[in-house]
Amino acid sequence: MVAKVDDGWVDAVDNALTTLLDRAKVDIAFGARAVPGGDRLVIHRLRGARTTALQDLVVRNGAGLGGKAMMLKRPVTVTDYVRAPEISHHYDQPVSREGLHSIMAVPVLTAGQVTGVLYAGLRQRLELGERMQRLAMGLAGEVGRRLAAPPRPPAALQTPSADARLRDACRELGSIIERVRDPAVRADLEALRRRLAAGAAPSGPRGAALSRTPLSPREQEALAHAAAGLPNVEIAARMGLSPGTVKAYLRSVMRKLGTRNRIEAVNAARALGYPL
Repeated sequence: MVAKVDDGWVDAVDNALTTLLDRAKVDIAFGARAVPGGDRLVIHRLRGARTTALQDLVVRNGAGLGGKAMMLKRPVTVTDYVRAPEISHHYDQPVSREGLHSIMAVPVLTAGQVTGVLYAGLRQRLELGERMQRLAMGLAGEVGRRLAAPPRPPAALQTPSADARLRDACRELGSIIERVRDPAVRADLEALRRRLAAGAAPSGPRGAALSRTPLSPREQEALAHAAAGLPNVEIAARMGLSPGTVKAYLRSVMRKLGTRNRIEAVNAARALGYPL
């Protein structure tokens, strides 16, 4: 039986995992949802994973690190997972495939019951300190409160405007262009996307926010380099900046556009008519 994963869970956990990566500087963060009945977890959401070893992994109550956190209803941490004597070793193989050593598991409590577990991990044998534990516990608390809140009434169904449909088409076309290898076909598709984008006037919440906080010239330049597939170090060299400054520019872009990663940011900016 697989845990039902609703949009509220996905949004809340994704936000928590992104915050863990950004603020705790861990290598990987992932979330597991409790299966109805409370005897197991299923890992669904991952950030920073290099393999699929942990995706959809079923964790039994009391087994491994997450199962122990589920059973005890408190955080559990190890600095050398496969050798830790305080946990069972049912899941050593997937953990080793992902290259993890130090891992923290923090239960998500909703009305006193464990509804999930947040994990943060490192690919080194280092202590996960109290500061990181407090951050993870705070995020787990936020997820629990989000799930405990009464559901919002469904919004009235609306037919997307022509502009909204055109912007969606531009974003989808941008994703297709990313996968095209033929330079001539890619150029033709890019020209078509630009013509479509010119006719899609930004409107609604994203367009309104963009009109108040447009991308700066340097943000556009950094995003254009990212659109070309350059890493932060190369972008920094071309722009005469530090890699940290480039990362800050790209984070600002993603925040303004309401996107989660570079590819989404590039596609959103192109759909809004930015010349990338």
